[in-house]
Amino acid sequence: MLDQYDTVIIGAGPSGLMTAIESYQPNRNILILEKKYKPGLKLRISGKGRCNITNDANFQKFISHFGKNGRFLKYAFSEFFNTDLLEYFNNLGVHFKLERGGRYFPINDDANEIVNALLNKIDSLGIKIETNSEVKEIKKNEKYFTLKINNSGFKNNDSNKQFAIKTKNVVIATGGKSYPSTGSDGNGYKLANRLGHKITKILPALVPIETKGKIAQKLQELTLKNVSVEVRCENKKIDEEFGEMIFTDFGVSGPIILSLSKTIVKLLTKNKNVNLIIDLKPALDHPTVDIRLLREIEQNSKKIFKSLLKALLPSSLISVFIELLNIPQDKQLSQINSEERKRLRMLLKEFTFEVKDFKMFNKAIITSGGISTNEIDEQTMESKIVKNLFFVGEIIDIDADTGGYNLQAAFSTGWIAGQYLKNNY
Repeated sequence: MLDQYDTVIIGAGPSGLMTAIESYQPNRNILILEKKYKPGLKLRISGKGRCNITNDANFQKFISHFGKNGRFLKYAFSEFFNTDLLEYFNNLGVHFKLERGGRYFPINDDANEIVNALLNKIDSLGIKIETNSEVKEIKKNEKYFTLKINNSGFKNNDSNKQFAIKTKNVVIATGGKSYPSTGSDGNGYKLANRLGHKITKILPALVPIETKGKIAQKLQELTLKNVSVEVRCENKKIDEEFGEMIFTDFGVSGPIILSLSKTIVKLLTKNKNVNLIIDLKPALDHPTVDIRLLREIEQNSKKIFKSLLKALLPSSLISVFIELLNIPQDKQLSQINSEERKRLRMLLKEFTFEVKDFKMFNKAIITSGGISTNEIDEQTMESKIVKNLFFVGEIIDIDADTGGYNLQAAFSTGWIAGQYLKNNY
């Protein structure tokens, strides 16, 4: 085992592995340090184990999913974008299929295939990965960095040993704080902060939401498709998404809830009262819904109220609606008055849940916040504060909606850093 390297990459996730591969040159000593027992743990479980690697959105739309910090990624995406990433993995033997929402998944629906392709490439290049290796400290002088490492198997398989190694370049690819059991426990922020970097506020993102009351629990496992969900605060519409969601034993989750969660988390951390308004009939405005209800009632006047709900709702929602509307299920439709019809219309268009809380980092898909983009060169991923220090992936203050955007950013920033290291160091 060498004690001195050209480049040491901290973290064996998508951005770290990509950086290692792209920075490779013959006779260049590259080492990847992975805190956990094996590489790519978070990547292996992404997309419920299927790995939504990227999205087919065009350049501008793709960037827009990252919010105001999306501009930081313009150069990286101009050099290595979604079609480049798909071709990259095609060359490694992994092929993809396009699904709803522009999402790309491996044809065999197995995230491990992506990890294994990267690891096989790493192995073929002779790049060393040391697992169970936690970097505790990074110091720098004019010539090199010194890393202090706690490692259970770095040398001679001794346990709880601490070692120091030297390197010309350091790449921090430790991820954020989401799913800390996979190794992304926020240690990278501490290392960067001690080297003089500013860390913007860290919050869980793409996270399920807890709601008050027991209605969500009664609807547990019900998936709603083609609905609109609005985030409302102090009677003002703050955000809105259209698509699919799911009820859980604690509240709500699913693609559009995860996308809205960043807005919700920020409001809750400011002690704001937040409501989620579900529009079950987003294609119809209020007057049109009322016309449809009137028609259904007039055409089926001898039927009971429950039969009307069957025509309008998924079966598991019927009993909840009867409870909330306080209308007897066997009431004849001819007896439904205008006030009851209005209550039904409002519930169809504004099925409201008061937000209680959000799940923490152990349930968050990604992290919001991180190393300030103002302190990183967007064309190299090198620190503007510490020469030869690089940041890639989720540790940077860039995060997007669900849909493959965040993994693309991880791979693209890793590719940019790797190319620069290969050609300049």
